[in-house]
Amino acid sequence: MHGLKEVFLATFERLGYIEFGIFFVVFCCFLLFFGLALAVYSKRFLPGMLFLLSFIILFSSPFVIKYIMQEKLYKTQVHFIKASPLQYADTFFIDMDIKNIGKKTLHKCLVNLKILNKKTTRLNNLKNLIQPQKSFSRLLTQKIAINETQHFLVMFDDFYYRDSPYELEVDCFR
Repeated sequence: MHGLKEVFLATFERLGYIEFGIFFVVFCCFLLFFGLALAVYSKRFLPGMLFLLSFIILFSSPFVIKYIMQEKLYKTQVHFIKASPLQYADTFFIDMDIKNIGKKTLHKCLVNLKILNKKTTRLNNLKNLIQPQKSFSRLLTQKIAINETQHFLVMFDDFYYRDSPYELEVDCFR
């Protein structure tokens, strides 16, 4: 339960005026199709299709927001120079360059290192997607202007998962 609270707080910390504006536009499209379905309720098939379309539009809003934020406004290009556990210490070392190729200035980047389960069965793949074995994260607060590249060195201490597979993600935002 405590982990779920942290996820919600981290998510709402990242939301800004642009994200709320995008959600408002998607919600207005939902209301438009929902109202249109109510207006033609006496017809045969059209209201059912419009109700279905309106709820698809409503539930697609997180995916639309994520796509616009990551692929249009805050798009980054990450080049990992080195990302591996250190040989003689229980530390994971990341040496990377982050280039802002989006349309807005980046103010924060979140680096996530997820330790995955070793076996690659369908059940373990689903468990890795929902909740990995261990997760490390670090928030980088250096400003990256448009078409600018910044160099970062990140270290995660107490890394005891030397032989486990891992997944590394970098997500930058306002």
